[in-house]
Amino acid sequence: MKAKKKRILNLITRMGLFTLILSLGVMAALVVGETEGLALADLSSASVRAVATATHGDVLYAALIGGPRPAGIYGSDDNGRTWQLVSSGPVAIKALAVHSAKDAVLYAGTAGGPAATNDNLWRSDDGGQTWRKFVMSLPANPDGVLPPVNALATDPNQPGVLYIGTDGHGVYRIDDDEGRNSYKLVGGLSLYDAHVNSVVVGPDSRVYALTGHGLFVTDGDAWQRLSLPELAASLAVAPDDPQTLYVGCVSTGAYRTTDGGQTWEPISNGLEMVPGAALRFTALAIDEQDSNHVVAATAYGVGRQLVPWGIFESHDAGRSWAKLAGADALVMQLTIHQGVISAVKSNGLARYGEPSRPI
Repeated sequence: MKAKKKRILNLITRMGLFTLILSLGVMAALVVGETEGLALADLSSASVRAVATATHGDVLYAALIGGPRPAGIYGSDDNGRTWQLVSSGPVAIKALAVHSAKDAVLYAGTAGGPAATNDNLWRSDDGGQTWRKFVMSLPANPDGVLPPVNALATDPNQPGVLYIGTDGHGVYRIDDDEGRNSYKLVGGLSLYDAHVNSVVVGPDSRVYALTGHGLFVTDGDAWQRLSLPELAASLAVAPDDPQTLYVGCVSTGAYRTTDGGQTWEPISNGLEMVPGAALRFTALAIDEQDSNHVVAATAYGVGRQLVPWGIFESHDAGRSWAKLAGADALVMQLTIHQGVISAVKSNGLARYGEPSRPI
């Protein structure tokens, strides 16, 4: 009888231990699943401010400014399919760029502010995990305020050369490689008061600045204003031909030049333009692997408001366009990396691949 009771007690004890182990295993699995869910972030509804692509492989970086996801720097090693929060990063990021030869070196431009307590240019040497203020601080205005940095661009032919487009202080060039720490105001004072919206470096190292006063280009110390059919809102330069440029204007469609800006031809076939309505191009991008592959984002001007319209794609250098997707929010930036299109919208990051549908 005693032996029977002992066997029953042992069985109950073993069942209790089994239940405890099973419960712990389930809890561990849930914790791991939750951790993975937090690590592999979906940015389709996040407040993305800027995206930058690395020169090699499938590495992308994104700067978030808040929303359903924590603000900070996110990284992707699978061309934007999944993202991981890398760090909180600098605050108030407005622009992001990757070193042209070192994929782990990132640059961030911010909203600036009083020079005594702020900086507007930051660098990371480890893929965005840690950040430091730039060795050189851009000059402040007479009131001691650093200007916002609206645009960053690296030169693919000169590793370490970084161009900074500011809001009201023109364009600066910084040499940031192998200890060569120096900067200069590009073009002297000729464009010093310009509000620079974007900076693009062509395959021949010519620098383009898209400003509120027009489109300017320089291959040395002086800026030259390019004559356009209308004020441009977006710009792209062919990666294999420095003479071929695309501009999206504020109301009359898109144009292309094949002679460096001397003459322009309209390329709006298929862009769903409505006679008498202002169609603005909010973003343009060219595929680095196929210069005939161009994407554009549009919005209609209604009074003082911009109504998002669509994302369009061309495979024949802009001669004809097909609608890739409707836009439910303004598209602020487009990139093409490894054949995949990323659209930075005011309400999230959208991805498109071949065929022309979201993936």
